[in-house]
Amino acid sequence: MKKAKQITTKDTALDKDYQGLLQEVRGILEKGLHSAYKAVDNIKVETYWQIGERIVREELKYKDRAGYGKYLIESLAKDLGVKRPELYKIIQFYRLYPIVGAVRRQLSWRHYLELIRIKDDKARGFYENKVIQNALGYRELHKQIKANLYENTSPKEIQATLQVKLPAVKTSEIFKDTYNFDFLQLQSGDKENIIEDLIVNNIEKFLKEVGPDFHFVGRQVPIKIDQETHFIDLIIYHRAIPCNILVDLKLRRVTSQDIGQMNKYVTCYRKTRQYPHEKDTIGLIMGREAGAEEIFYALGDLEEKIFVAIYKAKLPSEEKLKEAVKKLN
Repeated sequence: MKKAKQITTKDTALDKDYQGLLQEVRGILEKGLHSAYKAVDNIKVETYWQIGERIVREELKYKDRAGYGKYLIESLAKDLGVKRPELYKIIQFYRLYPIVGAVRRQLSWRHYLELIRIKDDKARGFYENKVIQNALGYRELHKQIKANLYENTSPKEIQATLQVKLPAVKTSEIFKDTYNFDFLQLQSGDKENIIEDLIVNNIEKFLKEVGPDFHFVGRQVPIKIDQETHFIDLIIYHRAIPCNILVDLKLRRVTSQDIGQMNKYVTCYRKTRQYPHEKDTIGLIMGREAGAEEIFYALGDLEEKIFVAIYKAKLPSEEKLKEAVKKLN
């Protein structure tokens, strides 16, 4: 029997392969961390918008009371342990972007802190589009504003920048491969209706995990096919596309039969429930695990119609990911 060849530092071919692997893994980790930071920042922007909307709504409720707005900010700052200037910025942000659909998911909170200083709506819109078109960071945006880019740009170019159609949200980019359902605290032996209960009871956490622009529509939504009633586990809505997403939850491995069933539901929903202004309804199957080859062949030409993802009850923390990246450096 042949002995396995010992690996030594002189194995240049192996070392080359390892270095290639190292770079790929490092890239995957860094990309994952960037996506995590981006998702967190999107949640921050959405949260601040909601806070601003709620405070302004309260101010309007008692607008006949002199000084109520100032009292409100001072009280909230004290009770929440937040600095008053920060609350004023959040309120100013909401007043400049009172329609939630006008908030750009490509812009971070730091971008908005730069933009809310601009009083002119047209100038602000110009810089917004510049950030998105050129993928500018907030520091570069600050430099451009300080250098009076808008004032030094010709009216014709300003108009062209404002009229540029920004890229639409792609359905393939709104879903992750893996979701963290640690907050559900799933137990062994739980049934599928239990996970639905847990998601509905933790709907805000669930929506934050699936991503920005998602909204909850309903659970166990009935549809009729050949006089037989079928029930869709969950329906969520993505307002930026806009379209409905039918969600099927599995406490087991996702199979080709699940994909066939979802295809039937999505087709039915498109034909009978979809409004003319909406984009085509799509399906999302979430399971404990999924075989890559089985899913690939089962989906066939359904890639833009049905998406498959797995969920984990426990994922590595951001700190652990950072430590892993440091060890690779």
